[in-house]
Amino acid sequence: MQIRPRTGRCAIFGCAPSPTASDLGLALLPEQPPVAFSWRGIRHRVRRADGPERIFGDWWRRDSERDAVRDYFQREDEARARFWVYRCGDGEQAQTGDLSWWLHGLFG
Repeated sequence: MQIRPRTGRCAIFGCAPSPTASDLGLALLPEQPPVAFSWRGIRHRVRRADGPERIFGDWWRRDSERDAVRDYFQREDEARARFWVYRCGDGEQAQTGDLSWWLHGLFG
């Protein structure tokens, strides 16, 4: 999968300058994070994951912003590197997102 930059800025220290798409493999269940993923050409096996934490739009925004859903996960790979990723959409309603995965940032 080609890595695509997303607009916006990250609010935490040590994170990627903007979210990037990732080839995140296959999850065992829809609400769980995938067990392995590729980022910048390197395959990472997930050792530990926490989440999801759901973030969704505010009622006063435009329809596309209001309906948008992001499920955030914290992941740790076998080398103990920690990643902050999210999935667009809830998997039930198409207007919430396309179920693509994005790397939002890295933890130090």
